[in-house]
Amino acid sequence: MNIIELFEELKIDKNNILLASPEDIIRIEKQINVEKRINPDIDVNVANNLILALKDYRQELYFIASNRILYTLFSKKNYSRHHFPPLQREYDAEKIQSFINQFLNDDLVLYFDQNLSQNKFDMINDIFDFKNCFPEDALFQLNKKLNIKLDSVLVNLSQNNSENNSAISYVEYRSFYVLLSYFSSIEMDDKIRSLVNIVSERYNANKLSDFYTTCISSMQGYVAFDPGLTSILVRNREAAVSNSIERSSSGSSSGMSGKSIFFIVIAVLKVLFLFAKCSSH
Repeated sequence: MNIIELFEELKIDKNNILLASPEDIIRIEKQINVEKRINPDIDVNVANNLILALKDYRQELYFIASNRILYTLFSKKNYSRHHFPPLQREYDAEKIQSFINQFLNDDLVLYFDQNLSQNKFDMINDIFDFKNCFPEDALFQLNKKLNIKLDSVLVNLSQNNSENNSAISYVEYRSFYVLLSYFSSIEMDDKIRSLVNIVSERYNANKLSDFYTTCISSMQGYVAFDPGLTSILVRNREAAVSNSIERSSSGSSSGMSGKSIFFIVIAVLKVLFLFAKCSSH
């Protein structure tokens, strides 16, 4: 249990956080002491941290308690939007980051790990509107684990064994590439270029492959550090979609236009050129 879960358990009125008097704090402390006797799951440190937050970090606590995305994340409860006041557009991200680091970092890291292990990248994407509120170390660890998953994709696809594809099924998820976009860099771009080369080559060899068609379409979700790479991903997806439409409309597996084939090949050549250019620096 963390301080937000305890806050929820005690049913403290979030609207009173900023206005709580010393007497209100004492009343909440007494309430916590009663709850501790009833509920053994309430940790003494968590209880003390909630009191500390109510005393010294009211603005930060209120921001999280009144923010649907962050409150849902840390309370593990899902309330409708009507349960919350209008979104607070202006806030001190560094103070929120420090607050989360002090009181909620373990829960944030656990949330990342659980969703990564289940390939639920969209669950992480959903909270990244407030990425600037998350501690740098938690984001660093997430980036590191995402790179491991991307490396695993490259290793498995390099072996050209379709039986390995089930172990990297997430390579077909657009949400995976959207999440990678939050950590785009020269190094990440290089890995995506390598992936583009492999996938494009396999796709050109077998344009009937649903697996590689889906990969090409999903990779367009990555917004690269290099705008040129982003353009390549967009054009590759357009070509793959066009090819699928032509194949469906013609009812023939050979229903490929010269124009569509041209786009895919040029994209691969441009990727190789960019990769060579990057390596020369």
